[in-house]
Amino acid sequence: MASTNQSPFYQRAEQDFQTATTDEERIICLEIMIKECPKHKSSENMRKNLTNRMKKLKEGVEKRKKSGKGSKEGIKKADMQCILLGMPNSGKSTLFNILTTEKSKSKISPHQFTTYQTNLGIIEYEDVKIQLIDDAPIPNHDKSIVNSADTVLITFTKLEEIEKIEKITWKSKSKKIWILNKTDKLSEIEKRRIKATLKSKYKKLDFIFFSERETKLKILELKKKIFKSFPIIRVYTKEPKKTPSKEPMILKENSTIRDSAEKIRKHFSEQIKTSKIWGPSSKFGGQTSGLEHKLKDKDVIEFHTK
Repeated sequence: MASTNQSPFYQRAEQDFQTATTDEERIICLEIMIKECPKHKSSENMRKNLTNRMKKLKEGVEKRKKSGKGSKEGIKKADMQCILLGMPNSGKSTLFNILTTEKSKSKISPHQFTTYQTNLGIIEYEDVKIQLIDDAPIPNHDKSIVNSADTVLITFTKLEEIEKIEKITWKSKSKKIWILNKTDKLSEIEKRRIKATLKSKYKKLDFIFFSERETKLKILELKKKIFKSFPIIRVYTKEPKKTPSKEPMILKENSTIRDSAEKIRKHFSEQIKTSKIWGPSSKFGGQTSGLEHKLKDKDVIEFHTK
């Protein structure tokens, strides 16, 4: 792939493509290259080759997903997946232990590089479960997981770490939540100064202050922030004359009744005669709706089959 007269972003993506270790990383690089590729006629073949290459890679990734393999072997990606990323000794593993309810807990140590492999846990918020992966600290982290996750929680303790981490995560399309950790070690004056710098120099960052001594309310605030980062809705199902399911079905925003039926079982939508809706998307409780009816968060569906 020639990079003559290409933008710096194209050239950087091309270099990263050559050193990429997974198809997910290569796809991200190709997306950037296609975006940065000149639009004039002489570059049509180049753009076509890039597009075809990306198509083949995506087909391969999709086949692996259908076979049950997730973004990392042994970890099947859940409806909502969150990654913990950070520099060594940034309090990342402590945060993992605070947020998760699983027995699997990360090792905690004042020494660098305590976490050498990924740890899997679950964040419980309201009635949903969010998959949380505690990745190895930078630079031993798994690039493919960071690039494929829905949300990345980035722990940092110093402002100068931000630019280093941005260079590592610039390709990731994930929603990023920056967590200034160990703030209990800062004075109120230092907190105000750091907050002012973040707001002026790093306006686009979604950041939150945190420490292991935080109250339950602050922990709940962080969990809510994580949940809100996912472009999803919760939908409940019910049988006639029965109460709705306690656990919601997780769907993408703007999903339809058809989408919800297909998630329950492939081709299930073909067996549906009518559906009734209760909740934010209905004009009244028990509204009869067609398969293309768009659902909203916390809707309840009752399916009637043919």
